[in-house]
Amino acid sequence: MSCGLQETELSGDEFEGRLIQTFTVRWLILLLGVPVTYAIVRYHVFSGIDWSHFPLFIANKGVSLSAVFFIATSYLIGKTVRAYESDSEKQLILIKFCGLIGFSLASIHALMSLLLISPAYYPKFFLDSGKMNLTGESTMVFGILSMWCLAVTAITSLPFMYDAVGAERWQRGQRMGYLSLSLAAGHVLVMGYSGWLTPGHWHAGLPPVSLVAFAAAMVPLLVKIFANATRARTI
Repeated sequence: MSCGLQETELSGDEFEGRLIQTFTVRWLILLLGVPVTYAIVRYHVFSGIDWSHFPLFIANKGVSLSAVFFIATSYLIGKTVRAYESDSEKQLILIKFCGLIGFSLASIHALMSLLLISPAYYPKFFLDSGKMNLTGESTMVFGILSMWCLAVTAITSLPFMYDAVGAERWQRGQRMGYLSLSLAAGHVLVMGYSGWLTPGHWHAGLPPVSLVAFAAAMVPLLVKIFANATRARTI
């Protein structure tokens, strides 16, 4: 979340500017509205889940997907997302905005999940004894580690941290965001891969939120791998 989850060596002073502006609000509406709407359409409209479960169970799906969208976008701005290329200050504000909103939504997702985790909501995570099975425990471990890495990135994004820790350590802290995305991909992979393999059972042909989240998390990782491979060939 480099000052928005990016690997740009800039001091805290260079990121000054209000994060809540007209253009960032538009991105908020897009990157939060689309995932939440998708969750509503897939699970309420086509799956028939009662609307009484929207405040936590379904909203949690939309919030978690939105968190991945925001974090992935913060790494893609200036690379594959060519937004505001003629205005570097505006671009950096958007990078920081997406990173910090992504971290906030991931935190909300973690709290919602703690309230929901039970055999009633997630039966495939539990044994008949009521204890978690391997799928459940593995899913939780990936999620916890992903949040920890994201928290490290968020802490190093504080304005004074660049000067406090130095450029090299600051860069390492920001790169933890890539590890967080990798672990988030593992989190949703373990959680939902069995449903990915049966597209005939997808509601209205819409892929599960976990599959969409996996794809979104993989995009910046693949872009990074490709960029590193291209750089290595030119050396």
